[in-house]
Amino acid sequence: MASTATAERTAKSVVPSGQLVTFTLDGVEFGLDIAKVQEITQRSNITPVPGSPSFVIGVLNLRGQIIPVIDSRLRFHLAPSQVTTKTRVIVIDLAGQATGIQVDAVSEVVKLDDFALRETPPLVAGVRSDYLAGMVLAGNRLITLIDLDKILDSEEFGQKESILQNATSSAMGWSEHHDIEKGEEEETDTLTFVTFGLGHEHFGLSLEYVDEIVELPSITKVPDAPEYVLGVICIRDKVLPLMDLIQMFDVEPAETEEESGTHKPEDMVILMSIGNAKIGAVVNGIQEIIRVKSRDILPAPQTLKDSEAVRLEGIVMRPDRMVSILRVIEILNHEDQQKLATMSKELGVQEIVDAEAASSEEISVIAFKLGDEVYGLELHEVREIIMVGMVTPVPRAPSFIQGVLNLRGEIIPVIDLRLRFGLEHHEPTDLSRIIVTPIANVFTGLIVDSVTEVKNIDKSLLGPPPMVTSVGANAYISQVARTSAGVIFLLLLKQLLTDTENLQLGTFQGHGKKRTDA
Repeated sequence: MASTATAERTAKSVVPSGQLVTFTLDGVEFGLDIAKVQEITQRSNITPVPGSPSFVIGVLNLRGQIIPVIDSRLRFHLAPSQVTTKTRVIVIDLAGQATGIQVDAVSEVVKLDDFALRETPPLVAGVRSDYLAGMVLAGNRLITLIDLDKILDSEEFGQKESILQNATSSAMGWSEHHDIEKGEEEETDTLTFVTFGLGHEHFGLSLEYVDEIVELPSITKVPDAPEYVLGVICIRDKVLPLMDLIQMFDVEPAETEEESGTHKPEDMVILMSIGNAKIGAVVNGIQEIIRVKSRDILPAPQTLKDSEAVRLEGIVMRPDRMVSILRVIEILNHEDQQKLATMSKELGVQEIVDAEAASSEEISVIAFKLGDEVYGLELHEVREIIMVGMVTPVPRAPSFIQGVLNLRGEIIPVIDLRLRFGLEHHEPTDLSRIIVTPIANVFTGLIVDSVTEVKNIDKSLLGPPPMVTSVGANAYISQVARTSAGVIFLLLLKQLLTDTENLQLGTFQGHGKKRTDA
């Protein structure tokens, strides 16, 4: 059963800070309270520790502090994956101890405006609801919250001390005078920075000034804007000026930017408030979130021009680079702050009111594509969404069944929706997905071309289906959602198969097959 959100429990109890660090596992977005995150770092040398649990991949020496590292995939019983350049270790406070969580990639920092805590399906990307605290809405995305209290049980917490002791004696060979207990007194002057690239240089901002970090959206040019303003962007119904820090700081751009004049896929936007101005700043990729003692912030080089030095708090030396720490209040002078504040007011930084945000009567829909058309299922109908794996054909199976899939020991029948709707069969691509949903009380996989988004739709935007659709699937459609982005056809699962086909579907249950109680 899905974990149920109660009226008394809101996201505020899970995310007291109101900000999330989001990360991905198997392409699905999860979130952690940023207040629990001590640091985000690239995966470096991790030393295995004999006798540790299978999901503890070893220990990491982080500037003299030895911390155990948990592979989130193994902890959540997912298939292991190769480490890539996007793999990150999120250092969190887990029951009072610094612990690393290895994830596929870190996405961004998100500020929550909606604190409603939604229920989760029994599985999200294969992660059981036991480890989940609920789902929250950020824009048109549903982010699944990890319940840190459930990552380790009480017995496993007891093993952490022995893991650390083994690490110092056998893995790291440290001498006994190095104290690695959490009880060691910590300095209170530790500062947290988010670091990023600009051209060939590296900069950092104090995290306290950062509202969010998001992917670069489309940019709308604005006449008569200052040279360093690229235009405006729309972030969750708010219009914000977008600054070009490369031009402001006179940084030499990377060759690809200089040649094409376009932005790269890894470019991100840091949203922040400077005085009266709320702005976005485009950067060439987020690198890390680091914690630094104030004594480790070195003075800015004396060779800098006065105009450059006044913008810097100092520099921090990382193992492979020098990071210039920006003095946020000096990024814009008072006159520029007033200009941007006025521009924001004129462009309407206030919330944009439209029909999709006018009512609290909404349904959550998972949207997916078949050919050129967009279909949807209500979120509560979806057990999980997985990549297309090995589908095994079954001799003499009905034509509507593509085959069966072994999903963690559970055999489920698979239906190709393209064929069901009379479309031409296509071989699955990297974007293809299988949506696992109950049909006639049997968990069934539906192959779709791609899953596009999770969207909240106001019920006032729902209407009856047209008499005929271009793919002849009208019999399977319950309602049509007319959104600003286009039309979404909501499927009626109980009409997807005939009564005879529903009975046939029930025969494709392998060993360990579980029927739903729905």
